[in-house]
Amino acid sequence: MDIEVAQAGWRDFPVLWSLQKKILREAEHLVATGEERKEPFAYALAKAFLHRKRVHTFLALEGGEMVGYITLVSGKFKKIRDTVYIVVGVRASHRGRGIGTKLLARAEEFARERGMHRMELEVSDKNEYAIRLYERLGYAAEGRRREATKTSGGYNDIIWMGKLLSNGGGRV
Repeated sequence: MDIEVAQAGWRDFPVLWSLQKKILREAEHLVATGEERKEPFAYALAKAFLHRKRVHTFLALEGGEMVGYITLVSGKFKKIRDTVYIVVGVRASHRGRGIGTKLLARAEEFARERGMHRMELEVSDKNEYAIRLYERLGYAAEGRRREATKTSGGYNDIIWMGKLLSNGGGRV
């Protein structure tokens, strides 16, 4: 089935919140678990939807069902306003099907349309598939936080990755 990527709106909030909790439960390499992300995160997500100046979310839809998302957060302060921090999540059942690639492509298109200069993200060193995807799309490792997260298998490093876009000076 084809995957559609669409910008999220307020009406999508309840289903997006549910999707994010499912992804957090499925992916041990993520920092927070579904149980840890309760009301404060839901409140922050709802607030982001209400104040869409700096935060934008795109959804991956398959037959009308949300199977992934990407959130872009632009810098709050003037000196980092042209930088976009991204968070990507795809349901375990739908990984390896190009959904992350489509979400990242749409996010980059959105950032370029607004004249952004840089995109950045964090990824667990154990998430080798995602690291390869990011590298294939032009992201480079820029730093490492050693043993930054603890999982059932021990401690994982967090790799900071970034990509410079060809134009800059805009705002998401």
